[in-house]
Amino acid sequence: MNILVINWQDWKNPLAGGAELNLYEIFSRLIVRGHRVVLLCSKAREQNRYEILDGFEIYRVGKRQNFNFFVPCALRALLRHQPIDIIIDDLNKIPFYSPLFTRKKVLGLMHHLFLFAIFRETNFLFASYVFLAENLIRLFYRQTPFVAVSQGTAADLKSMGIKKPIHVVYNGIPHVHRETKEQREKNLIVYVGRLKKYKSIEHFVEAVAHIKKKRNIQAMIVGDGDAKPYLMSLARQLNVGITFTGFVDEERKYQIYSKARVVVQPSIKEGFGLTAIEAQSFGTPVVCADSPGLREAIIHGKTGYLYPYGNKEKLVSCIIELLDNQEMWQSFSTAAREWASQFSWDNAAQKLEDILKFQTRCHDGL
Repeated sequence: MNILVINWQDWKNPLAGGAELNLYEIFSRLIVRGHRVVLLCSKAREQNRYEILDGFEIYRVGKRQNFNFFVPCALRALLRHQPIDIIIDDLNKIPFYSPLFTRKKVLGLMHHLFLFAIFRETNFLFASYVFLAENLIRLFYRQTPFVAVSQGTAADLKSMGIKKPIHVVYNGIPHVHRETKEQREKNLIVYVGRLKKYKSIEHFVEAVAHIKKKRNIQAMIVGDGDAKPYLMSLARQLNVGITFTGFVDEERKYQIYSKARVVVQPSIKEGFGLTAIEAQSFGTPVVCADSPGLREAIIHGKTGYLYPYGNKEKLVSCIIELLDNQEMWQSFSTAAREWASQFSWDNAAQKLEDILKFQTRCHDGL
């Protein structure tokens, strides 16, 4: 197949995140299987407008701030000169509305819909812009089949009136050596991920402050983002010692997973709880808010706990249970490794390839 992917940026862009990880891990495997992948994305400073990278044929236009306005013309130009069988419209915050500009088969790839949660993240003006753009999906993508990275995201799409099939293809986790020499720290509680307002990391800080009144624990917030100054200020205000690591590389992140007793994910909404799966793959139980995306990442009462979002008393009790009960912790740890082993990029690539073949056959038969 000749596949054209439209995404905000490539995996080498300084602003790359989970969507770009998904892009690289899945489509690089499809390239190895003999498919041709063309990527249309924005251009960061120092990047070339055209290059072939790891088998991807990459065309870059515009900047991150205005790339969506360049897509219609760039898409038409590419389709005039490139033999394309199917287009992957990788939706992330602001859609590209590609079904408006081509009669080619389009498959939507949806990671995460903010919906009303966007108003927790940014100012009212920009939040309204994102909210309106997302809601236009119901108008311009109603007849477009979709791939979602979780059942929660699929449910959001269904609620918006998408009529065509919505397939769920879970993200994978990297193949790395998970038997480390790191010593498990029995009192270390960790949050791992981007520091964004909608992720409600202040609940983690407040829970740590409460637990520290009763137990000698250590706490760590791993990651970076625009909510970091607020979280550091809150930690000082509550007089709670939390280590803020900032951004860490993959190796350091895996070391932290291996050392932690419990990983906490308190977000109001996620596309998919990738860091929760990663933590479990190192045998670390996870306490998650019972939120879309996160509730699919653990097995409640077996590999971790779900608690009602925002219920900090329940969050505290779940963490304490895993701190104090060694027999239960060991059982959760063993089950967590087994559960996480099911999530692989090879499986994700195979499933997406099957969907793409089906979609192109259906389109050819019209």
